[in-house]
Amino acid sequence: MTMSRQGVQPTEVIDRAAKLRFRWNGKRFSGFEGDTIASALAAAGEQIFSRSMKYHRPRGILTADYWDPNLMVQVGDDPNVRAGHRLLESGMDVRSQNAWPSLNRDIKAVNGLLGRFLTAGFYYKTFMKPQWLWPTYERVLATFAPGGKIDLDTPHAYHDKRYTHPDVVVAGAGPAGIEAALAASSAGASVLLVSHEHSVGGHLRYSSDAADQAALAELRTALDASDVEVLTDSTVTGRYEDNWIGIVQRNHPIAVERLIKARAKTLVAAPGLIERPYVFEGNDRPGVITSGAARRLVNLWGVKPGERAVVFSANAEGDAAVADLERVGTEIAAVIDGRTGGSISSTRGSSRAVDAVVADGASIGADLLVVAAGWTAPTSLLNMAGDRPVYDPAAARFFPSDPPSNVLATGGLAGDADLDGLRQHGAATGRLAAARAAAVRHRLQSRTARALPVDGDEPAWAPDERAPLGRDPHPELYRADTHGMVDMSEDISSKDLVAAAHEGYDSVELAKRYTTATMGPSQGKLETVNTVAAIAEARGETISQVGTTVWRPPYAPLTLGALAGRMFEPVRVSSIHPWHEANNVSIIQAGQWLRPDHYGDPAAEVRNVRENVGLIDVTPLGKLDLRGPDVPKLLSLLYVNKWMKLGVGRVRYGMMCAEDGVVLDDGVTGRLGEDHYMMSTTSSGAGGVWEWVENWLQTERPDWQVHVTPVTTAYASINVAGPKSRELMSRVCEGVDLDAEAFPYMTVREATVAGVAGCFMWRIGFTGELSFELHVPAGHGLHVWEALMDSGSDLGVGPFGLEGQRIMRLEKGHFIVGQDTDGLTLGPSTGLGSLIKLDKDDFAGKPELAWAADRSLPMVVAIQPDDPDVVPEEAAQIVRSDSNEILGRITSARFSPTLNRSICLGQVEPDLAAGGTKLTVLLESGERIGATVIDHHAHFDPAGERLRG
Repeated sequence: MTMSRQGVQPTEVIDRAAKLRFRWNGKRFSGFEGDTIASALAAAGEQIFSRSMKYHRPRGILTADYWDPNLMVQVGDDPNVRAGHRLLESGMDVRSQNAWPSLNRDIKAVNGLLGRFLTAGFYYKTFMKPQWLWPTYERVLATFAPGGKIDLDTPHAYHDKRYTHPDVVVAGAGPAGIEAALAASSAGASVLLVSHEHSVGGHLRYSSDAADQAALAELRTALDASDVEVLTDSTVTGRYEDNWIGIVQRNHPIAVERLIKARAKTLVAAPGLIERPYVFEGNDRPGVITSGAARRLVNLWGVKPGERAVVFSANAEGDAAVADLERVGTEIAAVIDGRTGGSISSTRGSSRAVDAVVADGASIGADLLVVAAGWTAPTSLLNMAGDRPVYDPAAARFFPSDPPSNVLATGGLAGDADLDGLRQHGAATGRLAAARAAAVRHRLQSRTARALPVDGDEPAWAPDERAPLGRDPHPELYRADTHGMVDMSEDISSKDLVAAAHEGYDSVELAKRYTTATMGPSQGKLETVNTVAAIAEARGETISQVGTTVWRPPYAPLTLGALAGRMFEPVRVSSIHPWHEANNVSIIQAGQWLRPDHYGDPAAEVRNVRENVGLIDVTPLGKLDLRGPDVPKLLSLLYVNKWMKLGVGRVRYGMMCAEDGVVLDDGVTGRLGEDHYMMSTTSSGAGGVWEWVENWLQTERPDWQVHVTPVTTAYASINVAGPKSRELMSRVCEGVDLDAEAFPYMTVREATVAGVAGCFMWRIGFTGELSFELHVPAGHGLHVWEALMDSGSDLGVGPFGLEGQRIMRLEKGHFIVGQDTDGLTLGPSTGLGSLIKLDKDDFAGKPELAWAADRSLPMVVAIQPDDPDVVPEEAAQIVRSDSNEILGRITSARFSPTLNRSICLGQVEPDLAAGGTKLTVLLESGERIGATVIDHHAHFDPAGERLRG
């Protein structure tokens, strides 16, 4: 096989004026803009691109497109790059995979000599015993693992997500797909056209026929003038319930990949057909290529695939490949016609010769064997919609059977026709898709709360009046009279599949898993029909009787980065942050927020709050502004306690549980006016609670008059805590009476603070001290903080951070959702069972909480180690004294500077929750210590006299 760059071709996509230099296995090469990695290497005469997975056989170009199993390469630190599809870039460092020490001299090719012992499932049988040797087996097998190399230090690239709601998504941009998109758009539908290739046109792109090129130019011009949104180098990866469609976009100008989640009203599947290989001895030898590969190389990139070719043709594509090869000077040694019974039996030769052996044993010298044996119909999206394809032996391929009415097929997937017939069927499909989308759109809009009014009655569901496409006859050509490779991704031969069937794996789904056929990078696009045919032959059945495997998402692979989306985390700080940085702060990252952990000595900060007054920046606390007459109904639905009688100016603590009764969040809500409330949540729960609130309002209670505005970042929040906090607040506040009787515990007031109007504050006490939680417009947060610090200098005012706050909340026995609770902690386990009002009509989690009320559940309790100097590690296990039976765990532990001893919260079995119960705690070191459950959660001031002062 001798490939070389030829003169300019009228259909080529390369820019010969734009030369790109790159490296291949350390050597310098060059190509042109528009080349793929594979086409550039082929133009430079490279024959071998990879080594096969198991036997390390040399592999060359097979299909020269995305699905080519032989063109997996490493590009920089990016493994498993598809060289048949990835466009060449200047400076690329491309290396082969799965070969050592070099691609041309791969020592692991010795596996080929052991092929008779490496049959399908050999690893299931070989490495079972002795069991103690498995670690050795594992290390040896790891050295033979295929694929590229991952650099764990690679910086995270930018990935993106997008959500869209088009009327019609068209998957596939061949002539039928383009016509479908244009017709749907002309009918008034919003249309998203997705092309798997780098440009639209499908098979027309690499056709040298003048009429095909004229049609392609016409279609592209029409697209440019339409309102159709076109995505190239993108793939519809999956179709889910109600046409929830995943699309991966690989050519986004900023993102490495963008995952588009589209909710389409109708889906048009127009993926075309995929040419499949022919199975015979030596069919994986470099120089054996499909007719489509030959035509792509010649017409897209001006590459002559070989000097002397044998063409095995069973269809018009193979005939067209003969004409294209002759045009660039390839000598046609023979054309073997599969339609008249001709066949290829095997190949012989070296890396630069691929002599074809025909059925009668004659050998034809050549360096190129082109095969046009038939097609795979990629019915994946229809399978995902619930359709099972049916096999037509006369056409030698599968066809759709009965897809749902909001999924339509057109183009080669639906049948055969000339170019005009495909375009007409595509246009009819587009009009039908638009009509059905209009009915769905009307239905959705009319049934959606708060949507704009609909115009007129719902359109009738459009009947399918399309003239069906025909089915051209095609010989069933799957395997010759010899055995060869069926799955080149996995090195699975037809002989392996026959052996698997004889071992009892005669179901195609079982054989697939046992042999791993169709489970490689091509995911069955080239191999499925040949796999089914091999099993049918082994069982003496027809392909229809065997059936096919079911294609599942994704249709084409996408990176984990695309699934994850944007990898960066926004860094959030409060408006007071500059002051913290200037005052010896130690920062801790809490979710997205950078927060003060302490200012040098957390214990001293605690003592200062207990004795004087301290300030903490609590801006990240979630804040939701709730307005409307139905807010009390919403609060009663979300919280486990009662809210219908909360008075203006009052504040109430509430706990939220999910539908399964598990603690979701807790916080306080205050009533600022007749129909105006402010809800606070935990810092970590701010986003989740907002989503929870909106979910209930939008899906379950759309008729309630409630408006929700998240205002977490609209306010800077400062907790002023300590016995001198009222004195400090009196120096900066106007318009509010701070006296204990006028402004008692669990109330809210609005005021002007340090000259800033529009502030509100509530009397609550997470620290256990007299406290005022102050919320001021965010832009004034730093000013108010500094005013408080200046005004309280003689009172001993000082800042305290999260560590000091956590110590004080633990002294008071306040649990933290997500630390002292977990994903199994039901509401009653918190010790707040009396807060749960099961006599309410309904609320989130009520059925599960009613069930839990009569059950013995693990309980959150306060615990004190017997040795006051020992602080157990958080998550230390509580065990039975005479064994390692786990009875609970420590959830929070600190040394209390107020009590001069260690204190804890923990979860224990219910029979250990009573005050005075003795516990055994197993430390990380293995030491066991004694501990005692105390009567209530609060280690300090259990009566709450200080916070009510």
